Amino acid sequence: MKVNGYNIHYQDRGQGEVVILMHGIFSSLQTWDTWIDELSKNHRVIALDMPGFGLTGGPTELDDFNEEHALDAFETFVNKLDLNSVSLAGNSLGGYIAARYAARNPGRVNKLILLDPFGYPQDTPWILSVGTFPPVAFIGNYIQPAWMVALNVAWVYGDSDRVAQEDYIRYVHMNLRPDAKPLYVKTLKMIEARAENFEPAPFNRITAETLLMWGEEDAWVPLELADKWMADIPKTELIVYPTAGHIPMEELPEETVKDAALFLRRGLGAFAQRMD
Repeated sequence: MKVNGYNIHYQDRGQGEVVILMHGIFSSLQTWDTWIDELSKNHRVIALDMPGFGLTGGPTELDDFNEEHALDAFETFVNKLDLNSVSLAGNSLGGYIAARYAARNPGRVNKLILLDPFGYPQDTPWILSVGTFPPVAFIGNYIQPAWMVALNVAWVYGDSDRVAQEDYIRYVHMNLRPDAKPLYVKTLKMIEARAENFEPAPFNRITAETLLMWGEEDAWVPLELADKWMADIPKTELIVYPTAGHIPMEELPEETVKDAALFLRRGLGAFAQRMD
């Protein structure tokens, strides 16, 4: 689908209430494979390569790529699908875009699932500072070795032994997409700028029931940031996965999709006793 200078690549499977799955930085819709298979049994599930990543790639002009441009593109994507009411699940930067959409369109989001979402001021991991250091960033526009991509994938898992070979290959191949490397460098700079932005977040405008899912071993967005989300969003619960890292839906797919399906079916009430 042509949207705001992007060529959005997406899957649309199943029937029923709509759930849109939004991956994080440097990833693609395949990170949700298990979720798609399971949730599409009872829902219409739409998973997209987010603006800037996967087979969607960047906009026509690289200078156009920023968080506002990505948010506007996602909103246009939803509108072009003629979806007036959706549930969203987003990880990392995808979680940030999902939360921004839910805050901007409170009447259009039924339920919201945020997995290790990015969005509040925080200390950033050392590798991000290295990646945005001007000489390194300049070289990174042209050269990002496969071993470095694989190392980063292993690092975002809580247990690197869980990384499947096909996932290593997928991340490396997406990095080889034309124009991916400079966009990845710009993404790191965008993340760094957001992490240093202390303007109040708009997340208190979210009215949808929200389930936070967090890997306790997340080295990119630490678990303690969950407190900020829970303080701002009125109807929120948190599930922590002790051995998982930054992308629990990929690292622990069966466990996380079971919780997601229960939430979509019964809401936060299904977790009341568990949280107690």
